[in-house]
Amino acid sequence: MQTRRIVPLIVLALLVALPVFVREGFYLDLLLFTFMYAAMSVGWDIMGGYAGYVSLGHVGFFGIGSYAAGLLVVKFGIPVFVSAPFVGLFAAFIGAGLGWVSLRARGTSFVIVTLTFTYMVQLLALNWRGVTGGSAGLYLPLLDLPGNLVILPFYYSMLILLVVAILVSIAIRRSKFGLGLVAIREEEGKADGSGVNTSLYKILAFAISVSFAGAAGALHAQYLNYVDPDLAFELIITLNLIIMSLVGSRGTVWGPVLGAFIVQPLSQYLIYFMPSQIAGQVHLIALGVVLVLVVMFMPDGIITTYQTWRRGRGGTRAAGATGATDATDARLPGATA
Repeated sequence: MQTRRIVPLIVLALLVALPVFVREGFYLDLLLFTFMYAAMSVGWDIMGGYAGYVSLGHVGFFGIGSYAAGLLVVKFGIPVFVSAPFVGLFAAFIGAGLGWVSLRARGTSFVIVTLTFTYMVQLLALNWRGVTGGSAGLYLPLLDLPGNLVILPFYYSMLILLVVAILVSIAIRRSKFGLGLVAIREEEGKADGSGVNTSLYKILAFAISVSFAGAAGALHAQYLNYVDPDLAFELIITLNLIIMSLVGSRGTVWGPVLGAFIVQPLSQYLIYFMPSQIAGQVHLIALGVVLVLVVMFMPDGIITTYQTWRRGRGGTRAAGATGATDATDARLPGATA
């Protein structure tokens, strides 16, 4: 138990100290995006893993966060590092509204509603040229920092976002609210009949879930100093969240984090070493292949599969020990045959 608590703290301390020793921008950039995807995957898993509602709309909130933070800094001069938490709350507010409408549907209907929402927001960003800049996009001012230090605020901001996402996920998982979400995932009708306010739980879960995508989108926009409809609403972002959660283990606290730390570096290296003309297509195909392989051979993900294997091994050992004890007892004088 102590080890399970200490190891994450040691890893966190190493990640905090890492920029002191590693100054190469490539590796810090790689970790920065891994933190971002891990935070959003943890958020996605609150809805997709705990409650069992698969959403394709998280990239829509990522884009809303990008544009909201961009407009706040361009129009009002509010720094993204100040506005990002409020942008996350703004995304949660919109998420609650969308959840109130869309969570009346289940299964593929909910998936289609969230996907439709993403396309609607993207079209709005594309056609509301007076505010968003349309297809030309929105340019954000550069940070007034030396070139070799400009990545550090984003590195630590994304790390903080990830830590907050993990703490929120742990708090939910250990709460009555988390038990209610799991009950909804297993059998929503029975959960409703047993007194769980399923509508309220789902709306709250969806609002919390998308808030991390909104905050991440805000930081991402300032990091690139630019946002446009194609970049902010790229559907592959949601696909990444789903694959990372599935690879690590959906419905667990650490599964999406593990999945992000496996999938994101592999994706980055694949793009880095492939010719730029085909890197995007190959990356998309590779993600599809990974998704198919996970569904076919490890549908429960790495952590749950490992836990199941470990429990089975423990049960085998216990059975073996019981058998040995029985055999020993049988050899004792006076033992019953």
